[in-house]
Amino acid sequence: MKFLQSITALLRKGSPGFSVLETALLVEIGRHLDADRAEKLRRRVKSVNLVQRLDGAWEVNAYAIENGKPLFDEATRLVADDNARKLAIFSFSSGNQIGYAGTAWLVNGQLFSLGFNKPTERVLDSFPERLNLFVCI
Repeated sequence: MKFLQSITALLRKGSPGFSVLETALLVEIGRHLDADRAEKLRRRVKSVNLVQRLDGAWEVNAYAIENGKPLFDEATRLVADDNARKLAIFSFSSGNQIGYAGTAWLVNGQLFSLGFNKPTERVLDSFPERLNLFVCI
């Protein structure tokens, strides 16, 4: 199944899951949420099978694809708002001591995107260091 997801993601110009960096950021966001929202975020992250990184991973968009179409699971909504909304803002440094800042975004109440102030493509396999995070919901 993972192999098929990898091939599908490659054809759609993405990967089947989040990087080490992205996963670490999302886990930390979950730690700052109440138990119910943290579980919904965890389920949403687990359901994502297409991650598209744009412009050197300045922007990272996440999709759960089923039968070739984006799946919208009401059970993983963190808020009732249908518009784009900030989930969290964060800053961190990488092993190369470069500082980064970013925002996690909700669309239709679900995790949809991570945006960064500079490309992260060279640090995707690294854990964030000196992470500061503020949850916005």
